[in-house]
Amino acid sequence: MKHRLLALLLAACTLLCLVLTSCSKSTDSNQNDSADAATQDTQQAESSGNYKDTVVWAQSADVTSMDPHIGKETAAVTVTCNIFSTLLEVIGDGDPQPLLAESYQQLNDKDWEFTIRQGVKFHNGEEMTSEDVKYSLERCIANPGVNYNYLIIESITCDDDYTVTIKTSAPFNALLYRLSLDAASIICKSADTSAEEFNKNPVGTGPFKFVSWELGGDVVLEAFEDYWGGAPAVKRVIFRTIPEALNRTIGLETGEVDLAYDLGITDLESLADNASVTTLTSPSTTVWYVGMNVQKAPFDNEKVRQAVAYALDPQGYIDLVFSGEATPANYTMLPPSVDGYVSDCSDYSCNVEKAKELLAEAGYPDGFSTTLWCSDTQVMRDSAVVIQEQLRQVGINAEVKTLESGQFQSETGNGAHDMFIMSKTSIDPDSMLRSMYHTEALGPSGNRCFWTTPEVDALIDEASTTTDTEHAMELYAEIQGKVAEAAPLVPMAVEHLNAGMQSNVKGFGLYPGKSHYINGTYFE
Repeated sequence: MKHRLLALLLAACTLLCLVLTSCSKSTDSNQNDSADAATQDTQQAESSGNYKDTVVWAQSADVTSMDPHIGKETAAVTVTCNIFSTLLEVIGDGDPQPLLAESYQQLNDKDWEFTIRQGVKFHNGEEMTSEDVKYSLERCIANPGVNYNYLIIESITCDDDYTVTIKTSAPFNALLYRLSLDAASIICKSADTSAEEFNKNPVGTGPFKFVSWELGGDVVLEAFEDYWGGAPAVKRVIFRTIPEALNRTIGLETGEVDLAYDLGITDLESLADNASVTTLTSPSTTVWYVGMNVQKAPFDNEKVRQAVAYALDPQGYIDLVFSGEATPANYTMLPPSVDGYVSDCSDYSCNVEKAKELLAEAGYPDGFSTTLWCSDTQVMRDSAVVIQEQLRQVGINAEVKTLESGQFQSETGNGAHDMFIMSKTSIDPDSMLRSMYHTEALGPSGNRCFWTTPEVDALIDEASTTTDTEHAMELYAEIQGKVAEAAPLVPMAVEHLNAGMQSNVKGFGLYPGKSHYINGTYFE
C-alpha cells in the first residue's frame, strides 16, 4: 500500500503539468450516433454551470503522422480516424455500412458504384465531391506503406459530382472492408498534401478538425460544427502521450485524464472500487507476435525459426505481460473473431528440448546471439523482457534494443533488425494475411519478416478473388498451415482491449479494430 501511495504521489507531481478542463467519450458503434441524449445532457450541464467541453485522452505511444495514407502506429490511427472519414465503416464485427457513401451497388463481378453524400463539407469549407474520392483513393494506391490493400483496384472514375465507379482487375471479395480502413480516408484534393504541410494542416470531413500538434507532444482537435452528421457534443479533444500504464491510471484517479486507453491489468482491478472511474474491456482483433528477419542469418534457416517457435511459450507470455487477460494466438495471425481462423494450423507447443534439437540440426548446438527489437511502449518493453528470457532457455542470447516508436516503425520497415516484437490489427482475413506474408507488402507495408513464396502469394490472391466463400476458407486454412511450417514469425496472443474513463463520460466504446471514435461521446 505504501508503495502504491508513493507511486501515486510521484505520478501526480508529474501530471501537474497537464492542464485540462474536461471529460468525454467515444463511440464504438456508428460515428454519427451523437444521440439526442448526448445533446440534452450537454444542454443541461451548460445551464447548470458544470459543463465540460474538453476530453483529455491518454495514449501509450506518440503520434508520428497525421496522414492516413501512410502506414503508422495505432496511436496515430486513433487520432486520424476522428479527423477523416471513409466511404464505408464497420461497426463492431459487422459488415461494412455506408458512411461518406450514401449507398453502393455491385454492377458486376469487378465494378462497384458508390453514391456520395451531397453537402458533406471539408474542414476548410469546401464541399466533398467524387473528384476528392478519386484523388484520395489514387493517392492511397500510390503510397507503398498501405497500397498492398488496394493494388487490385484497376480504375476509379467519376461519373458525376456524386457518383464514383471503382473497377478491380479481378473479383475482390474484400473491397468493401478495404474501403472502411483508415488508409482509404477521403482527403481534400485542393489542400496541400505534401508531408510537411499535411502534418500542419490535415483537412478531412470527420467530426473533429485539426488544431495543433508538435512531434512528441499533444494533439489537439476541436469539434467541426459543420460536420454532416451533426456537431459533436464534445468541443475539444486533447490526445496526450503517457507511456507508463500506471501513470495513465493515476491520471484517471487524480482527474487529470478523462479517458485512458490500454491500462495495466492490475490497475483495472484497482479501479474496480473507484466510483469516480468507469472501466471497459473488450475482445480485439489485434495479434501480438515475434518476428524474424529471414534475410539475415541465422533466421534464413527454417529449422532455426522452428526452434524459436518451440522455444516460445505463448501462455507464459500472456500470464506475465497481460496478467492472463489475453487469448493464445494458436500460431496464426488470424484472431478467432475473423473469418478463416484455424485453431490447429500447427503442432507447435513450448518444448525446450525440441528447440535445442532443431538448433543443433541447423548448426547451432550452443545457440547464438542476436538482437530483439521493440518500441518504447510499456507493453513492448515488458514483452521483450519475457521473450528474451524464454529464448535464453534454449541458448539464444537476444540483446533487447528499444527504439522510439517512429524509428522502430521505420527501421524494421527497412529490414535493419534481426528479431522484433510487434502487433497487427485487421478485421478481415485477406488484409491480415496479405500484409504479413505477401510480396506486395514487403517492408513498411507490414511484411517485416521479409518472408514470401510464390505459392503463398498465389493462394492469398486466389482466396481474395474467388466468389466461392467455402473455397476461400479452405485456402485461408492452407495458407495458415504453410506459414506455420515455415515459421517466419510466432503469433503469441490476441490482445484484450481496455479503457478507463471518468464516470461522467458517456457514449464511448471499444472497437475491436482499435479505431476508436470520440464522436457520440459526451459528459453527463
